Amino acid sequence: MKLPKFLSGKSEWWLLALLLAIFVALKIPTLAPRFADGWIYFYFGKLISEGATPYIDFYYSSPPLIPYFMGLLHSLFGFQLAFAEVLPHLFSIADAILIFVLLRKKIGGFVFLAVGAYLFSFLNFATADYFSEAHPLTTLALAGILFFENREFFWSGIFFGLAGLTKLYGILPAVFLPLLIIREPRNLAKFFGGIFISFGIPNLVFLAVVGREYLNFIFFNHLQKGVGIPKLRLWSFFALRDFWLLLALALPLCLAKNFKRFAVPLIAAGTFAVFYLIFKDIYYLYFKIFLALLVISLAFVLSGELRKVASSKILAVVLVLLAVNSIFLLKNYFGSQIAIAQITNLDDIVADVRAKSFADESIYGSFSITPLVALLADRPIFRNYVDTNSKFIDLGVIDTQERAQELLAAHVPVVITKVYINPQTLATIGIQDVLPDDFFLQHCPDMRSFPIPADYESNAVIVWSCE
Repeated sequence: MKLPKFLSGKSEWWLLALLLAIFVALKIPTLAPRFADGWIYFYFGKLISEGATPYIDFYYSSPPLIPYFMGLLHSLFGFQLAFAEVLPHLFSIADAILIFVLLRKKIGGFVFLAVGAYLFSFLNFATADYFSEAHPLTTLALAGILFFENREFFWSGIFFGLAGLTKLYGILPAVFLPLLIIREPRNLAKFFGGIFISFGIPNLVFLAVVGREYLNFIFFNHLQKGVGIPKLRLWSFFALRDFWLLLALALPLCLAKNFKRFAVPLIAAGTFAVFYLIFKDIYYLYFKIFLALLVISLAFVLSGELRKVASSKILAVVLVLLAVNSIFLLKNYFGSQIAIAQITNLDDIVADVRAKSFADESIYGSFSITPLVALLADRPIFRNYVDTNSKFIDLGVIDTQERAQELLAAHVPVVITKVYINPQTLATIGIQDVLPDDFFLQHCPDMRSFPIPADYESNAVIVWSCE
């Protein structure tokens, strides 16, 4: 299929630059601090830069790459809120550049279908508002997949290993992709050699230093997790927000003639899909890599042969569907999504924490805001208890009664909670996700509430002054 001239030659780089510029221009006005578990990683970076070791000096439930990456950033720049807000967008830009550089010689101008569909999906727009492990994992796993596609098997193994060192599920496609090179022993050795260097050696080192408990931290504890968000709710949210993009994917995939042409991204996407179906604790951010692989498959299909159809007409339909999806992206994202989970009164919360504590006194609280406030207010978090997610209470990792006694014994002056306050009854729901209700009733006589204008579950932040 022939493409317009502006999709080939040196003009390719200009078009890539244009797509990235549009993405940046649309996203810059949306930058704002939001409630997210990503703030724990920035605080981990501070601890690492001060010489702390994960699993020994602070609890961490994944392999160690992100804390050390954040430690490097903290050592270089300190904590900068503006940079923290930009960081997930930089990973999305890196994804787009990776897709372009490693696929343009294989599929020509069709690479822009993958780049554009990925950048301007609702999923990418929404998830770029929050830093999470999904961002570096997507970039590293994409690099592994694309190097595999280009038969650079050693480097593919290196990047798959780094993806697994971010979150274990990042390495999953590396289990099935070798099926494509099973008859090439030398290349299999290169592939698994890369994985051993970047994934095997660091894990062996931490296993030796931490002991068997390291396996509980990064693996066995996760098997005991319950359902985080109901999967039907997650899949429907994903499908409805990017419906036209998924329809644009489905049509060519049904008409594909040569599946071998895009076996690599298809096997990888299928591997992640099976993981999402089996693993209980799944979140919307996990779909980021999945969608990237689907749009890469779309570009491969359209650049190849389709069964008994006019390829130019299918391409026109796909382009129309992608354009419609972009229109709905702008409507849904800027119409409602942009306001959700913004911390609109962060400066006031930080000032209140500073007023209620001295510089050498520790604070404690909800994982989605306390690490951020601690960094901005220059207050340590009590005993490095940074990740206070309630799922660790359910797993028995955190005993809230024991934690309450520790706080009392240490005279921790400030606890921060993210809650829902019933407008009719004024009942406060959610404080038990941090500490028992009676702790606040008996020991925290003074509190100040800060409203949350828009959120999925909560409507207020409470800063408690505790005796």
